[in-house]
Order: sequence, then structure tokens, then C-alpha cells
Amino acid sequence: MKKKLAEKIVLVYLIYFLLIGLSLQPIDELIKGLYLIFTSTGVLISDYMVIGGVGPALVNGAIVGLIGYLILRINSVSMTGPSIAAIFTMLGFGLFGKNIWSILPNMVGVYLYSKITNQKFKKHIYPALFGTALAPVVTFYAFETSLGLPGGIIIGILAGTIISPLSTYLLKAHEGHNLYNVGFAAGFTGLLLYNILRSYNYFSESLLLWGTEFDNIIRLIIITMTLSMIVIGFIINNKSFKGYKETFKYPGTIITDYTHIVGFGNTLINMGLVGLIGIIYIELVGGNYNGPTLGGLLTIVGFGSYGKNPLNIIPIILGVFIGTLLTTHEATAAGPMLAALFGTCLAPIAGKFGPILGILAGFIHLSIVSYVGVLHGGLNLYNNGFAAGLTAKIFMAVMQGFKKEI
Repeated sequence: MKKKLAEKIVLVYLIYFLLIGLSLQPIDELIKGLYLIFTSTGVLISDYMVIGGVGPALVNGAIVGLIGYLILRINSVSMTGPSIAAIFTMLGFGLFGKNIWSILPNMVGVYLYSKITNQKFKKHIYPALFGTALAPVVTFYAFETSLGLPGGIIIGILAGTIISPLSTYLLKAHEGHNLYNVGFAAGFTGLLLYNILRSYNYFSESLLLWGTEFDNIIRLIIITMTLSMIVIGFIINNKSFKGYKETFKYPGTIITDYTHIVGFGNTLINMGLVGLIGIIYIELVGGNYNGPTLGGLLTIVGFGSYGKNPLNIIPIILGVFIGTLLTTHEATAAGPMLAALFGTCLAPIAGKFGPILGILAGFIHLSIVSYVGVLHGGLNLYNNGFAAGLTAKIFMAVMQGFKKEI
């Protein structure tokens, strides 16, 4: 019963974004905006609200999330922590970098990999969904090179065949302390494809399309959503917060599925709370609400079902903020703002080793993520996942070294 309830509630939130998007602009403007989104490169940072408008961006994001939802349902995958995280991440990145058609080649590639290795696609469904981080591989080579649409699709499929085995192998590198493990793998995949194709004079460059005029409407949309999650979760949990504190007993490493640990009601409460923490950070530093920051908030919310909780994300965010005070980075600039939101994938470090090391991890992450994008030319949307994998690997190596010495 609770599984069906989870499916229905997740679907309601996808429809929530879809209906808002459809209501914001006339149909002709929606179609025009979606066309602009579908034909953009999607390379980091491509704010679809700037490119196509708020309505088309929300519609695109909602349908991208619905595609992930349908794939899970078709393959009879339960709506548990990783499923919820995948859907909300797809929804979020459907606002900057992924579109309805560009995600499909990556997923086809994972499907082909499962067939080549004689395994069920269901086993690789999360690399298929999260692996859509490489959607810009499709759109960039389709629209910005002589390879054209067929070439972009073929390269996207190739990227999909690589992402699943690579993500499985790289999980060992950070021992589950980077929640965006597929983003780590996508970084290496993007690095591989980008640098091979650079040899043939195909270059991509990171963009900076960053909206600053959408604050009021996006603030209302995301605050309404997070507060509703807390209220609905409270009701589902027999109108109480009983059992919620159990969330804090786990460091958050992969796999920490809160739907199994504390139940779906408490999981919804946690999702709403971690989302509010992200919102509070944006408000305190005076940041903007746009496609990328809303995508960051939705991803935090999604992983509130799968590893993140208030106690393990706050040190990471604080570490990034301290980094902006002690370096040349501005807290409200695009890179540092996204580092604070997406960098919470390092929450397991704070959860396992304590808040001080969590703050240090956030500080280091800011420095690494600010410069690694050049390695993949902005073709990996989960740039923070890539940087966090490197950060977590460094931490784990150092911690293991000290442990052995002690």
C-alpha cells in the first residue's frame, strides 16, 4: 500500500510542475520555447528558463521526469529511495541541460549494454536514468559539429554503453561517500569522448546562461512544494514525527534508503526539510532562483530519500560558503552557488566522519569543482558529482592512511 502511495505522490509532484509550466505562457510561446530548448547544446551552464522561458523549461523538466517515472513503472521497479532520487534529479536537470529527446540515446546505450552482457535492463536502470547526465553529448555533437543529428545520437548511445560498467567500478573508489556516483562516472565518460573528439578539432566550451529575473515565481513554486512534503509526510506518518530522528543514525553512504529505514512518511518530511535548507542558503547569500538553482534544490529534495539529511548536508554547505569567504569565489556566482547545492552529495563524509571534516570536504570541493569542467568541456551535467568523486577519493585515501598508521 505504501509503495503505491509513494508512486502516486511522486507522480503528483511531476504533474504539479507540468501544470504550472503549461499555465504560464500561451501555447504558441510554449511551442517556440520548447523548440529553442530542444535545439540548444545543453552544455553547462544552459539555463532553459533563459533559453526558452519559465513555462517551457518547467514543461520540459516535468516530461523528462515523467519519462524516468514510466521507465521505472514499465520495469516494475519499486518507488524507493534511489527511484525517487533519480526522478527528481531528472526533473531538476530538465531545467538545464536535459531535454525530452536528448536523454533517450544515453538510455538506449545502457539498454544495449545490458543485452550485450546478457543481463536484465532492470539491473542497470539507475545508470540509465542518472546517466542522462551525458545528454549534452548528444545535443552538442548534433548541432555544433558536422557530425549532425545522426552523429550526436550515435555518440550518445556509445556514452550509454560505457556509463553502467564504469559507475559500478568507480563506486569502489570512494566507497559510497559520493552520492552522485553516476555523475563521477559521467565525468570520466565525458572526459574520454570530449578529448577523443578534440583530436578531430571538435571542441565544446562551457556556457554561462544564468537567469536573474525569475526569483519570485520559482521561490513560490519550490517553497510550496517543500512545505507540502513536510505536511503530507506528517499526515502519512500518523500525524507525527515519530521515528524521524532515526534518519540521523546513518551516515548516508550508498545505499541508505530512507523509505526502508524510516518509512515513506518520514522520508517525505526529510525531503521537504533538506529542500528548505537549500532554500534558506539561497536566501541568506542573496542568490538567484533559476533553472540551475531550482535543479539543485530538486536534486537535494530527491536525495532526501537516499542519503541526505539536515545534519549531514549543513556542514558541506557551510564548507562551500567558508570557501567563498577565503578565496576569490563569490557566494552568489553560478559555480559556487551550484557547488553549495549539488556538493551536498558529499553528505556521507559529514555523516561518517563528523561536521568538521564535512566542512573541510565542502571547502575542498569548491576548489576542485571550479576547475574540473574543462576536462569534459561541459558535456557532463553532473560536474559536481565528478568533482565530489575526486574529493571523496582523496578523503578516503587519507583517512585509510591515518587509520593504518594509528
